[in-house]
Amino acid sequence: MNDTNKRLTILTTGAGAPGAAGIFKALRIGAREEGRSLRIVACDMDSDAYGFHLADGHYTIPAGDDPNFIESIIDICRNEGPDAMFCWVDPELAAVAGHKKRIEEVGVKVLVSGPRSIDACLDKHSVFEAARELGMAPRFRVADSAEELQHAARGLGYPKLPVCFKPAEGYGGRGFRVLQPDALAAENMFSEKPDNTVTTLEDVIARIEGIKIPRLVVMEYLPGREYTVDMLLDSEGEPVVTIPRERAKVKLGISNIARLERNGELAVAAESLAKKLGLRYNANIQFRMDSKSRPKLVEVQPRLAGTTAASVGAGANLPWLAAKLALGEPLPEVSVNWNTRMKRFWEEVYSDGERNWRI
Repeated sequence: MNDTNKRLTILTTGAGAPGAAGIFKALRIGAREEGRSLRIVACDMDSDAYGFHLADGHYTIPAGDDPNFIESIIDICRNEGPDAMFCWVDPELAAVAGHKKRIEEVGVKVLVSGPRSIDACLDKHSVFEAARELGMAPRFRVADSAEELQHAARGLGYPKLPVCFKPAEGYGGRGFRVLQPDALAAENMFSEKPDNTVTTLEDVIARIEGIKIPRLVVMEYLPGREYTVDMLLDSEGEPVVTIPRERAKVKLGISNIARLERNGELAVAAESLAKKLGLRYNANIQFRMDSKSRPKLVEVQPRLAGTTAASVGAGANLPWLAAKLALGEPLPEVSVNWNTRMKRFWEEVYSDGERNWRI
């Protein structure tokens, strides 16, 4: 067990991620409440990442699939001596998990699941197969060509029913589209902002005909409310804290308004799937209700969510609890205010090359 009076240094990747500010704030809140000194060292492949201005030290690193990525992380660990490391960038998770032992040999606790769990979660086809075995998967098919996409969409009911698809190995909403009949798609074109993902099957086929496309998961469109279940699991995969929240208002895939909800059905579903996938430490699992208000899986992310701040404001500081758990420190009792509703707004950071400030 670590000496809880000494300064704690935490290394994170993803300093430019939308949720980084909230997670940094959570870590500082946890340290302040325990009267501890905290140093945050942030990394990102973008030298202009906003999170660099919110950390105590920062490094620009290669992309997660770069051969030099792991070596740069290990060098930073040797230089900074962090106690624990978070990774919440999907393309970096596989590399960190695969070299977790090497990183920990430097004396750093790495808060990620094992390589097999990470690989399974980053392949949506594998995740949906696991969810199907537990009875919580939507109807879905796999396609890797324009012809197979047409066949899958029509097999799922298009054009009478809307369907959607996304790359099996994509992340951050990249490549996600909802396919609706012409009339409805046209109506949405004039009522929604240009970032709207609604289109028609015919339009997509015209764009991809004759080109190589990534493997796609094509699934039924789920019309009900959307939820994320934030989780903290121990080193054996047992749930420590499970918090369902409604994604009440979403823009560009990020929750701008979130509402915590004491929902036993969602909690059980998330814990069952997390156990099947062998998840550890922080994870978040997204569901959406089908036409009969039954929860169906949308996504599994083996990391902190971009909207982790919602749970922090409700009394469950999941980043800080995860760090304490990894370091073998006793956890305080968690009391969740289930009436919490989080709303987000923009905030700016400034720099002039010599100093950083906020107003």
